[in-house]
Amino acid sequence: MVDNIKKINLWIIKSIRSVDDTVCEQFESVVGKSNDNTTKNLYKIFRFALIASFMVFLANLLLRADFLPSSDWKLGEFGDFFGGIINPILTFLMFIGLIITIIVQKTELALAREEFSRTANSLHEQSQPSKKQVFETTFFNLLRIHADTLESLKFNDKVLCCALNIHEEDSVGRAVFSSILSWINTDEVDMKKSSENYKSFQDTENHVVGHYFRGLYQILKFIDYSDISKEEKENYSRILRAQLSTDELALLYFNCLCTSVDTGQFRNLLIEFKMLEHLNLGKEDFWERFTLSGRVIYTIKEDLLNYIEFNDDGTVKRSAFGSNAVASSHLYTHNKSIQQTAKAAAD
Repeated sequence: MVDNIKKINLWIIKSIRSVDDTVCEQFESVVGKSNDNTTKNLYKIFRFALIASFMVFLANLLLRADFLPSSDWKLGEFGDFFGGIINPILTFLMFIGLIITIIVQKTELALAREEFSRTANSLHEQSQPSKKQVFETTFFNLLRIHADTLESLKFNDKVLCCALNIHEEDSVGRAVFSSILSWINTDEVDMKKSSENYKSFQDTENHVVGHYFRGLYQILKFIDYSDISKEEKENYSRILRAQLSTDELALLYFNCLCTSVDTGQFRNLLIEFKMLEHLNLGKEDFWERFTLSGRVIYTIKEDLLNYIEFNDDGTVKRSAFGSNAVASSHLYTHNKSIQQTAKAAAD
């Protein structure tokens, strides 16, 4: 007898579990199966609510069927009892369900943010090579245009408007810069004469090399404004600087001193990218003057200092001459010497 009861109990338990598993599968098919325990937890709440409701309903049926001898319940009393018991249970379950919904939405929102962040980072990483490729394409196209402009330069009597070509030179391409340097170097005694001659040349003959220097300025400006690192800007500026000959650098020096050509923007870019670092700069022993290029074009220290920025303590902040040996020896100590002299006078 006892064994039969145990078998019946086991059968009932298995049947209940089987029904429970079937109901759980149907619940998951309706609600949706999650990767975590959210769906299972929701099902447990649903199962509790279902059993509680069934038990209350069964209790009321037993009472109405007079299974209990003292039962004299009316239909209204049955409804009040059923509603009074079930409504708090359902309200509590709705509150729990709301909390679970908020938690699920918060988790899904966090996952969505994480996925969006990964997507944004991936797109950013993909765009970086593209940006650099666009920059390099534009940069080397500008270099090609610059080289074409250089080849088209001419200097002879036919292209000069008012200036006198005293050397009767006829040159094209890169040789034009040598011819212009010869033209402006008419007086070796007056150290300011070369700068004054170049200003006169640009006032009347800007069409000879004006477009060349404007193109060079635009390339430097393009590098400076580009969205690349400082190291990359320096690398590309060195590529540009490598294209310039000694005479080009010398004439570039005079060009950015000329107030009718540059008001400081071009010269500032030369300082920023050390464009005059390889200028053939020389210092005469017994004269307070310097030479430029192999043609011995003269300039003065006052003009050279326009290409150097100093800190308050006299050290060099920025210089268009970079690590040029002559500039380091005779120009970079200029402000320190002035400060030391002023300090000695004060003492």
